[in-house]
Amino acid sequence: MWRLLPLALLAASAAGQSAPAPSPPIVMSEVDVNERAQAQLNSIDRKVYVVGRDVQGATGTAADVLQNIPSVEVSVDGNVALRGDSHVQVLIDGRPSSLMSSVNRADVLSSLPADSIERIEIITNPSAKFRPDGSAGIINLVMKKQRKPGLSGTVRVTGGNDDRWGGSFSGSYNPGGFGLGADLDVRKDDRDRVTTERRTYVDPATGLPATEQTTTTEQFRPLFKIGQAEVDADAGALGQLSGSVSYTDRRQHRHASEMLVSAVGTVPTDFDRLRDDPEYERDGEARIALDHEFGRKDHTLNLTFRWEHDTERDYNLYTDVFSAPASPTAFTRTLVEFNVPSTEISADYSNTLDANRKLEAGFDRLDERWNKNVLGTDFDPATGLWTIDPLASNGFVSDQVITAAYATYEQKFGRFTGMPGLRLETAQIETDQVTQGVVMGQRYSRAYPTLHLAYALSDVQQLQLNYSERINRPDNSELNPFSEFQDPTSLRLGNPRLRPETVHSIEAGDQYKRGDTTLLGALFYRDAFDSFTTVTQVVDSMTLVTTNENLGHNQSGGAELAATFSPWKPFTLNASASGYYNQIDASNLGFSSKRGTYTWSGKISGQYDWDKATAVQFSANYSNRRLTPQGYRLPTFVANIGLKHEILSKKLAVFLTVSDLFNSLREETRLDTPTLHDVYVRRRSARFFSLGAIYTFGSGKKKKPDTLEFDNKL
Repeated sequence: MWRLLPLALLAASAAGQSAPAPSPPIVMSEVDVNERAQAQLNSIDRKVYVVGRDVQGATGTAADVLQNIPSVEVSVDGNVALRGDSHVQVLIDGRPSSLMSSVNRADVLSSLPADSIERIEIITNPSAKFRPDGSAGIINLVMKKQRKPGLSGTVRVTGGNDDRWGGSFSGSYNPGGFGLGADLDVRKDDRDRVTTERRTYVDPATGLPATEQTTTTEQFRPLFKIGQAEVDADAGALGQLSGSVSYTDRRQHRHASEMLVSAVGTVPTDFDRLRDDPEYERDGEARIALDHEFGRKDHTLNLTFRWEHDTERDYNLYTDVFSAPASPTAFTRTLVEFNVPSTEISADYSNTLDANRKLEAGFDRLDERWNKNVLGTDFDPATGLWTIDPLASNGFVSDQVITAAYATYEQKFGRFTGMPGLRLETAQIETDQVTQGVVMGQRYSRAYPTLHLAYALSDVQQLQLNYSERINRPDNSELNPFSEFQDPTSLRLGNPRLRPETVHSIEAGDQYKRGDTTLLGALFYRDAFDSFTTVTQVVDSMTLVTTNENLGHNQSGGAELAATFSPWKPFTLNASASGYYNQIDASNLGFSSKRGTYTWSGKISGQYDWDKATAVQFSANYSNRRLTPQGYRLPTFVANIGLKHEILSKKLAVFLTVSDLFNSLREETRLDTPTLHDVYVRRRSARFFSLGAIYTFGSGKKKKPDTLEFDNKL
């Protein structure tokens, strides 16, 4: 039945072509709340932040833009979250992409030039058109698609302290009848990291108090490369045919040293571990799509096929030097390989029935196979040979098939607009822990309803009320039950019985604009069941084990405010803040029945236009303490400042930025239970300075860039 749906949509829409063309549609209320390059737009189901409407765009990266957008948080390790929830689905042009896999998403967002992005859409309550994955919602990066006649593009170079550098090219060629586009980006980073961990606990074997302190220093310089190419052409009566390929390559050589000092009672332990790890990751994707119009641009059918293949390889060589108690030096090797092929087919139908009605429907099927192989070997000094360690070797396979169909219907009644939707989905997940012979599976069918309502109080004010049901599926690595050594004192294992998280989300919003002042407000509530969490337990005097579990219940609610205004003409200020109460019920895991806390975050950014060619930017972000089932995460704060200047009739822009101005970027997490107290602190090297330039060539009106690049990745 699923396979016949695209043909049924095509036949039904073709049968309706003889009907009179409807009157021009009334565009849903989208209010431009900022006439600068980073304008804000609101529609019935999303908030839109325009990065740039022409080739030059901005001088920063996708991560830089996201840092200043309300609702979005960019953590110290480069990952993104919506209102404190890191389970976010990041899309490119409304669809999943290998660029945004959970493994390399942070690197891509910190390397992808913002001048290749047209706008960023924040969808905290997505409609049924989108996959329900990602309990927090969706961040959609809409890339520039319009092709100017002839050849046009941008070239960008950056350099910084600690021998950091990068370069990118984005260009298009449109001779007429077809278009070509290409994006290339190369970046070399410096990633010096220092991690300290202090544990105090009771040894379960002896009942004696135990202490442990670990200091880990890492140095690695990843080389990250992104390449994308696309072509589109007129296919006559069939419509517009387009194809694209993308390739990412990340290589680095990691050097690390770990020093461990511990004691159980008065018995000390002291050893050092050295790590040498050459590693790489390669991701490839190909996509072909057909866009067919049934006589007009608002009556369309899109057919898409996507193929993706991701590979990763880590080759870790460890040297363990034991001082107390004295033991011979040990040598071990661990080879980790990932192989993930996947395919997806989809059909999306859209028809604006008349000035007040719109119908969308579609079908989607995803097939993904996740393979992980780990080979651990030990060096035997007696024989001089490497032998396989069965406790450190495993094979794991996960097959996932998700089939879905959806429909949304939008209706306008005067100032009121409603859009109900429903998505039906069947998921089948099978896991095979090959080494242990453990085969398990999950199969479930669910309906995901959505509802979006909007009421225009006036031409400058609009009220909204949205509801959606979301799901957060376990990552494949979270399902693997094999014990994996993170370091000699820390084990991590997945849970094949981990159930998907289900979230019911409701949000009410108000938007007001007058002149250069814009105010956005929202009240939101989230009710989650089977949320994911990590639980850490003491195994023995030397080892902790961390695994994944489902929380019984988790709910949160709060408010969010955002404002854009100009106190005086050369200066523009953007500020936002959100505060909410989060309550966790982990009684099913043996912890206290309920724990709750208030938390908040805020961000502010301002731009001062010194003159028509020179501008200064400043931004700061703060996140308050966050709750975990066994403890909490301390607040984080980071500030950036930058200067840009344009020359050559605005074709060339040069910029200087300082990332982490006050050297405050750090991550600290604390566990506090009756038997275990653990403090984990992670820092990077000091603030970064960057100097760069971006040059625009080709025809078209140029726009002044107003986003600078900062580096806030831990």
